[in-house]
Amino acid sequence: MDKELLNNYKNTDYWFAVGKKTITLTIGQKNNDFDRLCERFDQTTGTFITACNPQSQLLTKSENKIRNEQLATLLEQMTEIHCFSGEGQDRDKQWPPEASFMVLGLKKKTAIDLAREYQQNALVWIEYQQAAVLIDV
Repeated sequence: MDKELLNNYKNTDYWFAVGKKTITLTIGQKNNDFDRLCERFDQTTGTFITACNPQSQLLTKSENKIRNEQLATLLEQMTEIHCFSGEGQDRDKQWPPEASFMVLGLKKKTAIDLAREYQQNALVWIEYQQAAVLIDV
């Protein structure tokens, strides 16, 4: 991944909703709300993933919706995970928000495999009491 694209990903807020509460992840930072969510669901890992805009090629809203629905269907078939809807939005608002999912309990290899299957450049990975990191896939 080139440096400009990496910087764009780092300059993005990754938020998801848990009931009426919104939790926002920032690359390189810990998140106490995420840690409490892990405790609540007895999990230690989370991945923030989307199927939108493969290889950073902008698709139409309807194309992205179909891709994310396919990803949602795959996630619904998995056991022992907890999934929350959210969006990734760059802070400069140069790119449209991408509908995404925060998935607790997904193994790192499975998360990477899904990101590759949906032709993503990267995913956000976070572990309990650790900072969120960007994984280049």
